[in-house]
Amino acid sequence: MKRAVAAAAALSFCVSTPAFAQDSETPATTPSEAGPTVGYYDDGGNWIPPSRGRAPETDHCPQATWPPEPVSTSERAASSPAPLPVRYHGPCGVTATGGYSVPDGVVASAWLVADLDTGEVVAMKDPHGRYRPASIIKVLLALTVIDELPLDQKVPVSAESAGQEGSAAGIGEGGDYTVEDLLTGLLLASGNDCAHALAQALGGDELTLGKINVLARRLGMHDTRATSYSGLDRAGMSTSAWDMGLAYAAAFANPTFARIVDTEHYRFPGFDGLPPFELWNDNQLYLNDPDGIGGKTGYTDDANHTFVGAVNHEGRRLVAVVLDTSAYDHRPWEQAQMLLHEAYGVRSSVAKLEPLTAPAAPTTAKAAPTPTPVAGEETAWDRWQSYAVVAGVLVLAAGAAAISLATTTRQRRRR
Repeated sequence: MKRAVAAAAALSFCVSTPAFAQDSETPATTPSEAGPTVGYYDDGGNWIPPSRGRAPETDHCPQATWPPEPVSTSERAASSPAPLPVRYHGPCGVTATGGYSVPDGVVASAWLVADLDTGEVVAMKDPHGRYRPASIIKVLLALTVIDELPLDQKVPVSAESAGQEGSAAGIGEGGDYTVEDLLTGLLLASGNDCAHALAQALGGDELTLGKINVLARRLGMHDTRATSYSGLDRAGMSTSAWDMGLAYAAAFANPTFARIVDTEHYRFPGFDGLPPFELWNDNQLYLNDPDGIGGKTGYTDDANHTFVGAVNHEGRRLVAVVLDTSAYDHRPWEQAQMLLHEAYGVRSSVAKLEPLTAPAAPTTAKAAPTPTPVAGEETAWDRWQSYAVVAGVLVLAAGAAAISLATTTRQRRRR
């Protein structure tokens, strides 16, 4: 049934969106056998992503601290916050259990395949590298809404909510919507309009951002900082494949979330005299794979394509997280599908999907070499020399004071 309706989804209600903020997949272009090339803006001002014939090399942990440099102006107007503490120091290349072969068509910088219920990680690449999440970060907003707001609560919609940039479900000012309506628009159509309306119901933009970051910390997502609840690029935004694995494991354990993303289409309310319409799930893995149980799409110019997809294969629920990938020979959902299918016959694991603890300081029996001081940099030896000089000055001062006191006492006695 899902395969039959996949084509129909393309005919469903849609809202045109700017290229820098949409989630719909960009057209596939001619693949390159070489590594990533440089992206560019065409004559119409549209961002053309770099071609990519193979996955970027991440063995040396290039994104351990920050996501790749932005290509748009989204982060230039604000100063970036300090980087989050780094708790993972490798390996950052591909780590896979025996019997798992990475499909050739996967060109993502980072990805992870794990069992949703046991947490067993079958394979991963740059699991803690920091990348921009785009709209897959909406999972944190969805979980916060599910936790705090009744599904049947009415939510007023303003012109500001209805006019949000980027992908939209198609809400209208003054329309009659429940929390469940807006959650469905958020997760099926990646509606930034629904995200904004739900954020106002939670107390406003800043309060909502605070809440979803608290949730990220509670889930142990130490590589994640959400500076936008919708996934639009903002300074300081970051996540990792590992963190998204944690978030979606929690999400698929939530019956409301799991039910909504496992929906082909939904009768969405109209507004201002317009009739209701069918809102279709935009997750092509869900629509095209008989084992698909949902997930989330994402795309911005700076994040590139991101994707989360889950399957239930013979009672085993698996999830694939894909970050910073391109749509060439294979679209993001197809890359996730290949990663998932490769895990079907594999039962061993390489790690447990759980929050990282702060690593202990490394110890070694071999003495570390004395570092060469950088100009203007104070070394430990310099500090001890300073301490010694200060101590000597204090001793001399104390001696001088004692002599002065003794002299004064003798003079008084003579009087």
